[in-house]
Amino acid sequence: MTWSEFKRIFRKKYISERYYDDKEKEFYELKMGSMTNEEYTRKFLELLRYVPYLKEEKTKTHRFISGLLVAFKDRIEFDEPTSLEEAIQ
Repeated sequence: MTWSEFKRIFRKKYISERYYDDKEKEFYELKMGSMTNEEYTRKFLELLRYVPYLKEEKTKTHRFISGLLVAFKDRIEFDEPTSLEEAIQ
């Protein structure tokens, strides 16, 4: 059995679908608010694993930027990042 198979079977048996739905919702509702840049980035990347269908860099980058404070958002959009990594930097 591969690690991927084990994780899939484990999740199916022990973690409810509702849990994943809640994490996905949390991802889409994530806003920086009073978090630091590091906290927001860490939380974003942590929740990103619950939306595995988000494959395109452009989509991930736009979602990351949309949750930032306006001051950060404007500065990052001005630089026109082409990847999530560039936006985080």
